[in-house]
Amino acid sequence: MILTKIQESASRRPEHTAIQMMEGTLPRRYTYRELIGSVASLCRGLSKHGIGKGDRVAILSENRPEWMLGYLSTVALGAVAVPLDAQFTDKEVAVLLANAEPKAVFVSAACRQKLPHGTAITIISFDNGDDVAYSDLLSEAVTELPPAPAPKDLAAILYTSGTTGDPKGVMLTHGNLASNCAGIVELHIIDENDNLLCLLPLHHTYPAMGCIVLPLSLGATVTILNSLKGPDILACMREAGISVMIGVPQLYAGLRRAVFEEIGRKPAAVRALVSLLLSLNGALRSTLGMNIGKQLFGKVHERFGARFRIFASGGARLDPDVYTDLTRLGFTVVEGYGLTETSPVATFNPLKRQKAGSIGVALPGVEVRISDPDETGQGEVAVRGPNVMAGYYKKPEATAEVMQDGWFFTGDLGYRDKDGYFFLTGRSKEMIVLSTGKKVFPNEMETFYKQISELKELCLIEGERGLEAAVVPDFDYLRKMNIANARATIAARIEDLGKDLPPYKRIMGLRIFKDPLPVTRLGKLRRSKVRELYLAEGAVEETTGPDADAELLESAIGRKVLACFAPFSGGKNIVTSDNLELDLGLDSLGRVEFVVSLEQTFGATLPDTFGSGVLTVKDVILQLRELLAAGAAGGASVRLSWAEILRQEPSEELQEGITLDAGPLCRMGQASLRLLLRLIFLPYNRMTCIGMENLPLKGPYIIAPNHESNGDAPLVVAALPWKIGRQTFFLGTTDYFGGPVSSRIAKAIQVIPVDMETKLQSAMQLSAHVLRKGKVLCIFPEGGRTRDGTIKEFKKGVGIIAKELNVPIVPVAIGGTYQMLRPGMSFPRPVHVNVAFGKPLQPGGKDYDRIVRELFDEVVKLREGKQ
Repeated sequence: MILTKIQESASRRPEHTAIQMMEGTLPRRYTYRELIGSVASLCRGLSKHGIGKGDRVAILSENRPEWMLGYLSTVALGAVAVPLDAQFTDKEVAVLLANAEPKAVFVSAACRQKLPHGTAITIISFDNGDDVAYSDLLSEAVTELPPAPAPKDLAAILYTSGTTGDPKGVMLTHGNLASNCAGIVELHIIDENDNLLCLLPLHHTYPAMGCIVLPLSLGATVTILNSLKGPDILACMREAGISVMIGVPQLYAGLRRAVFEEIGRKPAAVRALVSLLLSLNGALRSTLGMNIGKQLFGKVHERFGARFRIFASGGARLDPDVYTDLTRLGFTVVEGYGLTETSPVATFNPLKRQKAGSIGVALPGVEVRISDPDETGQGEVAVRGPNVMAGYYKKPEATAEVMQDGWFFTGDLGYRDKDGYFFLTGRSKEMIVLSTGKKVFPNEMETFYKQISELKELCLIEGERGLEAAVVPDFDYLRKMNIANARATIAARIEDLGKDLPPYKRIMGLRIFKDPLPVTRLGKLRRSKVRELYLAEGAVEETTGPDADAELLESAIGRKVLACFAPFSGGKNIVTSDNLELDLGLDSLGRVEFVVSLEQTFGATLPDTFGSGVLTVKDVILQLRELLAAGAAGGASVRLSWAEILRQEPSEELQEGITLDAGPLCRMGQASLRLLLRLIFLPYNRMTCIGMENLPLKGPYIIAPNHESNGDAPLVVAALPWKIGRQTFFLGTTDYFGGPVSSRIAKAIQVIPVDMETKLQSAMQLSAHVLRKGKVLCIFPEGGRTRDGTIKEFKKGVGIIAKELNVPIVPVAIGGTYQMLRPGMSFPRPVHVNVAFGKPLQPGGKDYDRIVRELFDEVVKLREGKQ
């Protein structure tokens, strides 16, 4: 049945290109006449090797024209095609071949070694060799195809799971595939003039339908490209005249990211204009059906070629933001939904009336319903029609579990809106049921959290504290924004974004991974594998394999850089891809020490942003190479100590940002602020303070409280006696106090705004400057607020300052502010808060780590009321 339509295409346009493979300078082409002739010859050749109706024939190869011809000849003969993933391991191939019991296998040279040794299966090699040569099967010219198989005859077995254990093969008939193809044709999305780009592995039913059955039935052209690199794809699209791309959401998300990152590098005025034009075209398309995107964004469209018109998305759910942005750029995006069991398409978004985020309406000839909807209208998506599979191969029990009265129960959860459009909310098997009984659909929440710019990938799992996340940062974005501390930055963004969500939907824990999370060939998260890696305490963070840029480490610059890394690496074997934070453990202070060491080693003054602008060892070497090429001279390898760093006075610009001796007006304002805060904390939060007698009346000394919430600094201000409060300065981040107005406020209330990412050394010097002037400095040693109410590890910066300036530290325990203003809350609750001041700790001859350790212990004791 499949070949009948292809034969009709060949009779209409015999010399038209059916299949072409982009390789080298010239594509390898097959016309429709050559296609039908090759299929007929292969049918005859297979018959001579004893292959007949109902026999299984496996295909194990990367995408190539021979793959398509092998598939078509198998089904034309009435045999059953068994496509296998070219990336399967030897063990997986052996398991599936044992289950399918094929009589023959088409194989490429690259996959030949995956076949079991001594197999009795007839091996047909696309690249000849010692097996049956594919070219020999074509040696006899034949023009007539065998009689068409019946609709109920089996056409293919496609394995969806169990490759290492209990295989599950989906049986699709000729009627399944023909009906699905006919339903898509009725949508009038593509026609015989189209050229479809085949990028996805053909062993999946989605690209097999979209790149073999459908286009060849219409008489269109299919272009094969075995590269997923952006430049290769765009070059192929222009040169081959691609009009339709068959892809997956992951591919389109990458294309969209590349376009908008380039826009983000433009001047502010250009970005504002682009944003306005995007909104304009989006409004015109949604209200009038008018698309002027090609005129507005001509340079973007030129990259995809003059003939390009449609992105076709399937295999997974397309992010609504990706759909919206590509649409506003003027592209047409069509999304379908289905599974291997539905041949594969069950629903499709109509071209003229699409809905972002929806999987559309039922395909012509197919029924779709929501089974047993709950009070919100959500239930399991069920499909019935001629496209639904014949069952699972050799698995009647598994078939019975998903088939009821002709309905296939997909395992996907969703709802149907008033217009008849279906929306997916998650997989029933993937739904996370928390210990509280609350249910979370991970797809929904992952889409919500992915709006964070610093994130590249995110997968939610159930953890000990509730919802937790495996995260891969967008290192390119972090590098561009000079953000060195990926972990803390992403945690803060997640907290800020989730503050208005119900508590059970907030991420309560996260782990940062450097390498991509495990996904299927179509880009779906392998959630069980991600969970294993997450619970294995970061095993995925380790990088394996050869170092592609090892020669950089052997260079003169590389060897010196390695010497500078030695005190921080703990003896680790360093490779160029090592991330300074995730692999080598350099926190903000460690980066300062490392940069100072580089400056002394190379005799070069590095920019303030150097420490945050380099994320990997390779970045360090390449940026240093550029600086030295610009004229910096090498110097002696002498390490600058923290004592020497802190003796240096901060720049005049930084000193101008603070006022050491406030005038009467500022004093009046500070006193008024303190009075206001006391009037709030005393009656509203029943504030109690103990240990006031432990506070020295004059500086210099450091006050070091734990950090529970944004209410901590105001609480300390309210608790301090006026004589001490008037000489106390607070370190604050430029995120809150870096603006033209907020910086003036900070100066008036004695907050020192510092950029802890890019200018930590300057922040340390400014802190030392304030203490040298006899003032009191309040530092929160955790470096950020607690995420779960427990005290986090103290950073050693407070120990460095205390030791090198020989000033005491007053430990301070804050309690209640986490409950008062925990993450996600926008208004404080009236809960009891308390402040306990401990006895000053003298740094003496202790090292930095011991000072910080003792400080931490004292704060914990104060918090637990043990002093």
